[in-house]
Amino acid sequence: MLEIPPEIWLYISSFIPNDELLSLAGVNIHFYNLALDRRYSTIRIEAMNATTDKLLRHLRDPAVASRVRRLVVRPVINLHADTAYAAPSFWQRISTVTGRKQLPASPSIERAIDALILVFPGLSNLTRFEVESWDMSPDYDLQRFFSNAWTSFGRQLEVIAMAGRPEAFRQFVASNPEPVSCTALSLQFTHELDTTAATVLDGILVNSVAPFVNSLAPRLESLKIWSWSTLDLSALFLNLGVFPQLRDFHLRAPFNKAFPNGTGLTRLLEDNSSSLDTIELRLNPAGSAMDPSSEQLLAEWFMSHEAHPSVLTNLKLLRMYPTTLSIGFDALVRYTERSADTLTTLAVKDRYLNLDEVEALITPVAHRHADDGLQSLRLNVRVWSVELFDLLALKLPGLKSLSLYVGGSHPHRAATELFFTGMQTHSFMSWKLRDIGVWQGGSEVPSGTMRLLAYCIPSVQSFWGNGHMLGEGKIYA
Repeated sequence: MLEIPPEIWLYISSFIPNDELLSLAGVNIHFYNLALDRRYSTIRIEAMNATTDKLLRHLRDPAVASRVRRLVVRPVINLHADTAYAAPSFWQRISTVTGRKQLPASPSIERAIDALILVFPGLSNLTRFEVESWDMSPDYDLQRFFSNAWTSFGRQLEVIAMAGRPEAFRQFVASNPEPVSCTALSLQFTHELDTTAATVLDGILVNSVAPFVNSLAPRLESLKIWSWSTLDLSALFLNLGVFPQLRDFHLRAPFNKAFPNGTGLTRLLEDNSSSLDTIELRLNPAGSAMDPSSEQLLAEWFMSHEAHPSVLTNLKLLRMYPTTLSIGFDALVRYTERSADTLTTLAVKDRYLNLDEVEALITPVAHRHADDGLQSLRLNVRVWSVELFDLLALKLPGLKSLSLYVGGSHPHRAATELFFTGMQTHSFMSWKLRDIGVWQGGSEVPSGTMRLLAYCIPSVQSFWGNGHMLGEGKIYA
């Protein structure tokens, strides 16, 4: 019989859905290994139920455990047995911000984690370790849990993600991690109001979290810090150093609560500007929907970077909320100018722009050759019009992906017909746009509208980033 090389089997398997590949495990040794690799490459531990118990028993076999590449420990309260994985609700995320106590976690959560510790030694190929401790009992000994993890696989980890209250981070660092291979770190914070003195919180951030992050400096390439609470992060950033390899920085926190002092954040952006090329700043102030004046501090912080010309320079990707204030938008344009020769992806979040603002924003990058210019653009716009598409096609002929979030509700039929009548009188034949997504009134626009749009822009082959014009087995409705 002709022997087919393993790489051919691997190529064939790339076309087979996961559930079907598992059913082919008995065909030959190649499908057997591929099926097990897919089945166990990512393991999630969320609750102690029959499914979890069975999974942990399988993982006690080193031949199975060695296939795990990513481990997510993410206890979820009130999780029913065998429930599919689901992200926590918005209210679960922010309930501690409002001062409301989390519901007590099921004792079975801790039992599942104790059982997981027994599996750790077999995870010989683990490279991603993610722990969310939001709903775990404050009395649970996380330090013992982490100590066992570091002993078993700490030195091989490339990605570490930790989420929880400051005390959980103290135990995390006290367990003496030595992630000598870590290149990507994600930290997500929350805390209960009025339960821990500010000096204690600052102590944890300064004496535990900052030294740990700084210890990764020689090799850290990606850093994500999110806060789902009103925790003051100023002291943490004032104590962060220089990261020579840092390329990717994501920050999400309510600026008016998290940064009474933004000096440390500015210094991090400035000191690492030579290596940073991907930055996301989601700093929407808390309460800004009810009190727009709460955005003033953030806008002024943006404008303070006039005195720091190296901040946000030579970026490839910039994603940010510039506030609704004019000085915030002016700062965004200045950032775009600083990366005019390098920017390939620009996403402006939550601020609705008029046509003049769109033109001011994209003009700094419009001088580049089509194949070397901006490739992806995401905007909130007040209205979508023929003039908007004319402007984008003229200024950004090489744009490949466009996402538009349009204000207001879906237009009535007459307005839609008028829009497309205008579009058909303009030529977009030379525009290289491949993917477009339009949202309005909080949802995708009707599929019929999208198909008409694609008819007007012949190069479009994909809607909403799917790689095609169909949904999951059906046309978007």
